[in-house]
Amino acid sequence: MNPMALLGDDYQRRVRRAHDNLHDITASPDPSLGVRPSILESWARSVSHLRDPAAVRTRVRYQSDELAEVRRSHPFHTVMPLLRSRLIEPAVDAGMLVALGDAEGCLLWIEGERTVRNRAEAMGFLPGTDWSEDTMGTSAPGLALRSGAPVQISRAEHFAAEVHSWSCSAVPVTDPTTGEVLGIIDVTGGDDAVSSLVMPLLAATARAAGESLSRIGNSEPGRGLRRTAAPGPTSAAVPASATRLQVMGAMPSLTDADGTRLILTNRHAEILLLLELHPHGITGGGLVEQLWSAGGSEVTVRAELARLRRAISTMPSVGVEARPYRIRGRLDSDLTRTRRALELGDIDTALELCRGSVLPGTEAPGILQVRAEIEALLRQTLLEHGTWQQLWRYTSLDIARDDAEALMTLLRLAPAEAPERNAVVVRLEALGR
Repeated sequence: MNPMALLGDDYQRRVRRAHDNLHDITASPDPSLGVRPSILESWARSVSHLRDPAAVRTRVRYQSDELAEVRRSHPFHTVMPLLRSRLIEPAVDAGMLVALGDAEGCLLWIEGERTVRNRAEAMGFLPGTDWSEDTMGTSAPGLALRSGAPVQISRAEHFAAEVHSWSCSAVPVTDPTTGEVLGIIDVTGGDDAVSSLVMPLLAATARAAGESLSRIGNSEPGRGLRRTAAPGPTSAAVPASATRLQVMGAMPSLTDADGTRLILTNRHAEILLLLELHPHGITGGGLVEQLWSAGGSEVTVRAELARLRRAISTMPSVGVEARPYRIRGRLDSDLTRTRRALELGDIDTALELCRGSVLPGTEAPGILQVRAEIEALLRQTLLEHGTWQQLWRYTSLDIARDDAEALMTLLRLAPAEAPERNAVVVRLEALGR
């Protein structure tokens, strides 16, 4: 569900009405209530052990004297400059709080303006407190750790009644080599905390932190990162046995290792991409949320999966399994390869792969999110590290043709004799710059 829908009056009224009848609706969840399935599932777990949302209170796990030592030993302490520059400073400047927690949901750092922190502390949102789902019920930090996926929670979707005036977004930070969850990063505040800009920022920061910690763990053993797997990929190349999924551009397709190519419908491409991005699987309810902002159901998902299986039956190297839904075989999308290239600093490869937006025209909430994320990552990488030639290629893409900042950066970097400068000036004039 997109952020605007999460905050819409109609949706919030449905959520409040459902929350008022929590015990009844969690005993027999009804999709017609119009509340997101993942929220209903989390409420049901919360009700089973917390009972009364009005009685939920935070539990202090670390007192101030213990907290300093716990912080020093946590991996986030090592990458705090990165977390500050990438996330904390821009979020705090926008009036929001940033919370960093451990893999069990205990908040270790909370940063923000003093007035905002004072309000948050009144509901128990302060360093050293436990915000896991077991203790606080439905919240972004707790549900993100429980699900292992990015989460946005708006207002009355929280289980605890005291938190209903807040919204939050959170993502787990994982070691990209081992898949181990290292902690959680969260943005909390008003409606802005679930805006469309927050999740790409969180996701990009989480990946950068995980990559940085992975490098530190490889070069300096004993820093707290366990190594149980071989190092990850060192290039954006596709393994020879992988089936390639193309989603960047107007015509999605699937290409087998032997070169057999299948043109996909947008819906089938959406499902395959979402399954690739959830390698450990995703439930039917999770797919409903990722595919429809409203109106979808698990029955519809099952029907779409049946059609998808028939469509890709000619490609024996890849399939879809159930309970939870997941990819059988190796699937590698151009989106994943673009992200991998950018994380490795290979801008040229990323530009070759990026033929356009991710599934342009789709309105599936999960796809809108990953589209915004990869476009933000590509843009930021080009602005910070791109050569003028790479910026010229970037601003030739549909997603960046009207990007005045990228064009100005190109103009600043390009030599005086570069013929592209004239075209850049013309485009900037057309944009009123």
